[in-house]
Amino acid sequence: MPLDAGLDLSWEQLQRQSPYVVAARSGADFQSGQFRIPFFNRTVLIPTPRGKVVDEEGKALPPYLELLLLHYLVTADGTPEADDWIVYRQLPGAGLFAARFQNMAVNSLLQAFGHDLDGFRRASEAMGGVSMSRTGDAAYRFLAFPHLPMGAILYLGDEEVPPSVNVLFDANAPHYLPTEDLSILGSYLSSTLRSLRVGSG
Repeated sequence: MPLDAGLDLSWEQLQRQSPYVVAARSGADFQSGQFRIPFFNRTVLIPTPRGKVVDEEGKALPPYLELLLLHYLVTADGTPEADDWIVYRQLPGAGLFAARFQNMAVNSLLQAFGHDLDGFRRASEAMGGVSMSRTGDAAYRFLAFPHLPMGAILYLGDEEVPPSVNVLFDANAPHYLPTEDLSILGSYLSSTLRSLRVGSG
C-alpha cells in the first residue's frame, strides 16, 4: 500500500476508536485532543483529529515514522511485556522481511560498531538505552514505545570468531506492531545509533 494511502487508513482507524481506550492500551497519554507518546529518547505529539505529528521541539516527523506511530496506537492491545527476548525471525510472517531486517538493522550496526565497543556504549546510552545483563560484550535495552522494548547486543569476537550483533524484541511485540513495521523499527534503531556515533566525533 502506498505511504499516503496507509496514512489515510491509519488516521481513519485511529479516529474510529476511543482515544482514552487507545491511550490505556498503548501507554500513551491523551490530553487536550492530542496523544503524547514516548518514542525511544523523545516524546511525540499526535493531534486528533488528524494534524501535524511533531516531537516536543516542534520538529515534524517523516511520514514513515508518522505511519509507524499510528500503527502502534491502532494495534496496541495492552498485552504486558513477556520478559522473553526473541529474534526477528521468530515473529509471525518474518520470512517476508527477514533479509531487509538483517541488512538494515543488524548488518549496518555490525559494520558501524563491530570493533567499536565504546562507541556502541556511548551511542546506546545517548539513545536512552539501559545496560542489561546478557551474554555479549555490551547489551542495551531500549524502550521503543511504552509497551515495546527492544534489545541490542554486541559481541566483539576474537581471533577465531568474528564480531556479531543481535537485535531483539520482547515476545509481546506482535501485540503492538505488525511484523513489517518491526523491521522498520529495527532499521530506525540502527540508523539512529549510527548517527549518534558519527555525532559523538
